[in-house]
Order: sequence, then C-alpha cells, then structure tokens
Amino acid sequence: MFKSSAKKCIKVFLTSVVLAGVCGSFAFAKPKNDLVKEEAGYYYGYGKAETKEEADFLAKKNLVENALTAVLHESNPEADHITVTDEVVKARIGDMKPFAKSKNELSVCYRIKDNEWAKNEKAYAESLRKVLTPKYQTLTTKGSVADKIATANEIITTLAENGETDILTMQEKSTEIMARKVEAVCSAIADNIVLTIEQKDGFINSTTTIAVSAKDKGGNAIAGLQLKAVFEQPYLAISMEDDELAESVSIVTTDAKGNATVEYPVDEEYKNRVVNFTLTTTFSLADKTTTGMRAIDGQSCVEGRFYCIDDVKEVFKTVEIAAGNYTTGAVATDARATGKEEARKAKLAKYEMCVAPVTNGQYAIYLFLTRNDETPEYFDNDDYNQPDLPVIGVTVENANAYAAWLSEQTGAKFRLPTDDEWEVAAHAGTEYVYPWGDDDPSKGKKANYKGNGKFKKPSPVGSFDNGNNAWGLTDMAGNVWEWTSSARNAESNPSMATVKGGSWMDGPVDLRISNFKNVNKERGYPDVGFRLVRQ
Repeated sequence: MFKSSAKKCIKVFLTSVVLAGVCGSFAFAKPKNDLVKEEAGYYYGYGKAETKEEADFLAKKNLVENALTAVLHESNPEADHITVTDEVVKARIGDMKPFAKSKNELSVCYRIKDNEWAKNEKAYAESLRKVLTPKYQTLTTKGSVADKIATANEIITTLAENGETDILTMQEKSTEIMARKVEAVCSAIADNIVLTIEQKDGFINSTTTIAVSAKDKGGNAIAGLQLKAVFEQPYLAISMEDDELAESVSIVTTDAKGNATVEYPVDEEYKNRVVNFTLTTTFSLADKTTTGMRAIDGQSCVEGRFYCIDDVKEVFKTVEIAAGNYTTGAVATDARATGKEEARKAKLAKYEMCVAPVTNGQYAIYLFLTRNDETPEYFDNDDYNQPDLPVIGVTVENANAYAAWLSEQTGAKFRLPTDDEWEVAAHAGTEYVYPWGDDDPSKGKKANYKGNGKFKKPSPVGSFDNGNNAWGLTDMAGNVWEWTSSARNAESNPSMATVKGGSWMDGPVDLRISNFKNVNKERGYPDVGFRLVRQ
C-alpha cells in the first residue's frame, strides 16, 4: 500500500514579477522590494532567505519561473504560475551574475532582457525537442501498452520539470503543444483498454483479495500494465460516518494473462466498513502530470462497491426461536383486547428473529451496493434520516427486495415474518401484554409512543433497554410499526398487509403485542418500518 505523506516545506520569500510596461495585465502582484526599480523590457526574479547561497538560488529560480509564466500568459492569460525543478535552474540561467543584492546578501535580485531570454529559450527548447521527439515517436509505433504509458509519463514529467508543459511545441514554429499531442495518443490507447473487477458488488471480508483484469477490446490480455487501485469512503444516500476514511491506494501490475489481485486494506478503520473501490489506468501516475492525463485515466475507470464484514451474524444479530405449536392473539390478562385479536393456534417451523428493525444506515448500504437510487420518501428529512433510526417510508415490496438482497449476500434465507411469528418472538416465551410484561409503557418509559416525554419522532434503535423482551429483542413495541407478510382478517384484499407493534405516533394501548392494523402495502408511511426473520 502506498500512502501520501506531507511534503516538507522550506519557509522562503518568493515574489512574483511584472514585465514592466510590457505585461501590465500580468496576473501576479508586483513585488515590494528595496533593491531595484523595475524597468520595461526585463524579467525579474527575487529571493530572500537565511543564507546567501539559498537567497541567490531562489532568486534565479524565481526569475526562470516568472519569465516562463509571462511567456505563457501571452497565449493564455488565465494560466497558473509555472514552477520548475531545482535541477533545471542552472541550465536555464548559467553563470549569470545578480543584478542587485542587499548589504548582507540575504536578499537578491536577478533580471534578464526579454529578447535575451527569448534567444536563450529558443536554443533550450530545441535541445529539449531533440530529447523528447524520439520518445514521442515510440508512442505512435507498435509496442506494449505498459511501455507506452511509461514513456508518456516520462515525457510529461520532463516537460513539467522544465516548465514547458504548456509551452514546448512539436516543431519550432508550430502551434501544436507537445503535451497535448502526447495526451491525444494516450487517449486513443486508453479507448482500447477494458478493465474488469471480477468481485461482484456486495459483502466481502478483510481477507478478501479482489481479482482484476485488463484486456483490449479484442479480448487480448494486456500484460505488464500498471493499474491504480483506490479504496475510499463512498457517498451514501444518508450521512453515515462522523470520521473521514483515509484513501488507500495501491499499484498492481497485470501478469501475462492480464490478471492481477488487489488486497483489501489491513487498517482497522477499514474493517466492518462500506467502501468504494476504483480501478484505473496509470497515465497520470507521474507526480507532475496534467489535467488531460488525469482525464484519460477516467476513460477506462471501473468501480466496485463493497461492505467489509468479518462476522455477518454479529452485524445482523438474530434470536433463534424453536419450532412448535404456539398460541397467538390476545392473552387472558389483556383487558383491552378487541374481538379482532381473539386467541388462535399457530404451528411454526424453527426460525430466527432479527434483534432490531432495519435501520436507515443498513438500508442506505443496501441502496449503495445495489446502485439503487430509489430512496425512501423520508431520507431527505433530518427528523427521520439519521443512520441509527429505523428506516421508514418503505413499502412491502421494498422490504422484500432488501430481504432478497440480504439473502443473496449471506447465503441464508431472510424474509418478512408472519404476524404469528412476530407475536411469538415478541412474547419471548411469556404471556405478557407487552414485550417486557403487563405494565403500561408509561411506567418507567419503556417505549417510544405518543407522549412518552423523550421523543417526538422515531428514536434510535435500542433507545429503551428497559423495554426489551426476555430474549433481548428491542423495539418490538413502539417506535415504528413493522411490516409482516400476513394480512390478518383481510386476506381477500391483495393490497393490504398487517403491521405490528405500534409506533411513536400511537398511544400506549396500541403497543400491545396482540394489537395490529392493516394498511396499504404499496405505500410508505412515516411510522412503519420492518424487521426480518432468518430461516
């Protein structure tokens, strides 16, 4: 893995220069100095440092950069200020003497006539062309893609180091910029590259290696190709993490068959995390690259979306419920039960009930991994869209789609519970009116209901520990109603489904285990969510 590190900076004083009388519209501020009064027809450079040698060198470098920038601004006034590497300064300046310096020689000024600079630059540019033109020609001949990318990066780097990226032309009097020609050739090469991520979007674990490949459009393997693999924090439908995930970058090289593998980041912060994975070519791998080269890498870019989970059962906790014959409906001690809640017999196979309803965070991850833009109705409302709140505004179809996806990812069968399964899980082997007992929810504030005094909207899942049942199931009463796959007493109406548990919008009586209501399953509601069973 490669990680970027902060570059060390030397605190120096560098000023920008105006070509007095010639480039009056030059974008950089005229330097304040006590050394010289600038004259038209010259380029100036200044340096100030703690040693004579450093001040002298900085002034030379500033002169080169200012002169190059002034020339570039004649054709592109909006261009950024040019920088060059230290190595090319002596080659451009030679043994030039300072034009002025302070008494202690810690402040230095150099200047050169613009026509003298132009003469010197013509010769310098020609020598640079002689070096780079043969390299450029190799880009247009037969050869490996890997070699061509390396050569292109070498040319671009050399141009940048010499401050010639946007200045040096293919021939002396032509207008074709060499860097643009290199980019055009590279773009054509990139158009023929097909990158593939073999790992499907979805769940992985921290030991997963992601297989990738590179081929041309004819299906031929591209060997020896360097690829850039980036793991980073994705944009989700709702805000998930307070902390920012540091980007993790690695470079891999394809083998003779065009294949390579990328290891998942070893950092702890990447475990149990949803990530975005991008794979690109490395046309812009050089430190000093161009915007055009960066764009080329985007031409063949492919993306994977993963959720790293080392223990699925820990993330999606369930409670096992034994097969057997159960009694559901109103219990004998429930004086508030109505006729629709009459007791009934239910024979159930073994199943596992999820400990909590599905949260916004879990649903947002599902949307991201499935590349689904159909967000619930309330995802843009801060009262309802916090990641630890139960997801609402979802239909039965939405819930079933989530269950099918989770089943595919885990290899287990997840689905909505029947109303009988829901009640048996809520009772936790007891015959209480509520999940925690027979006490009204108002005694000890055991749930989120209308008038609970703590919340006036959905609450984070698990906010009422004293309202959990004996099996540790949370939010079985209050907070949000929960979809079931049943339609109790409404079997003849295919658009209806039964919801259980009561919600933050209902009074304490509605939170009784046997209570239910039927609503349109094709609609989403601000007080209806869902939890799943695993069988």
